[in-house]
Amino acid sequence: MLNGKIIINTRPEASDDQIAEALCKLNATVVPMPLIEIKPIAIDKVLLRGIIQGGAFQWLIFTSKNGVDGFFDQLSKPEKLPFRIAVYGLRTAEALQEQGYSADLVNQGNTGAELLDDLIPLLRKEDKILIVTGNLAPDVLQDRLNEVVTAERLDVYHTQFVAKVPTGTMQRIAAANYDLILFTSPSGVKSFVHQVQNKVDFAHLKAASIGPSTTKALLEAGIHPCVEATTSGKKGLIHAIENYFAAERQL
Repeated sequence: MLNGKIIINTRPEASDDQIAEALCKLNATVVPMPLIEIKPIAIDKVLLRGIIQGGAFQWLIFTSKNGVDGFFDQLSKPEKLPFRIAVYGLRTAEALQEQGYSADLVNQGNTGAELLDDLIPLLRKEDKILIVTGNLAPDVLQDRLNEVVTAERLDVYHTQFVAKVPTGTMQRIAAANYDLILFTSPSGVKSFVHQVQNKVDFAHLKAASIGPSTTKALLEAGIHPCVEATTSGKKGLIHAIENYFAAERQL
């Protein structure tokens, strides 16, 4: 249990924030401080028709819930899809199921690139792959896939920094009146740095990271996380947080 622990949640505002819900069930006090906003990007109708009706791609790759929702919310929900689907992470697979579809391949590694270790052996040289993602996603997956097949990317959501963060939460961080700040994406880290630089001592920040790419962004900003999830997704992060506070109690 996390009784009395104050955890600042930097995830975007959402009605299904499973991490915040899990922390509340463990009796933590969760303070929201969204750092990024997610906006949908309209898909060109001709391109969308080619994907759904024309068999333009043999595989679609999704690495986040935002990608799944950004794509399928623009469809008329056909019963049968003309492509196979590979996803990274259980939450992405769950989002796909919520849209009424199942993944042909689910990878639970710590980075999206690990998905390719499972996917590439299944591909034929003539296959075309579409990576459905957001505007800030790097080209790592596309570059590696293009070594063996033809891969393209489709941005279906736009990530942007929030205009400002609550003053009270900023003061709480500056006064160290909290136990952990959760970071779940590199873009969230970059927004945090943009919002609070020169207002907070990064050397003493108590940060929790959801995985390697977020940790890399934290370290590049001069923030050394106290916690890093060893397995991807909500369960991995919650487990790492529980272990952190359990070890703290034993000191």
